[in-house]
Amino acid sequence: MKITIKIRHASRKFAESVAKSVSPDNRKAPPNVIVKTRARENITTSIVKCERLETFIATVDDLLLCMDAAQKTLEEVKTDRRP
Repeated sequence: MKITIKIRHASRKFAESVAKSVSPDNRKAPPNVIVKTRARENITTSIVKCERLETFIATVDDLLLCMDAAQKTLEEVKTDRRP
């Protein structure tokens, strides 16, 4: 199984930050699971490959939750900037 997830962000910096925040997932994936995430312009693209359905669903779910948390954190930091 394979999925490509593309998420458009507010800016290139947001996309790069989100991609960096989930980059440990790229390296710590379980055996027989491939997770690759990169940023290009304002889009983060993640590719997940896996053979077992349960592992595939769990990996995609975890990746999306981590990306959502990173996005929300960046938005909060952006709006909370003080002069």
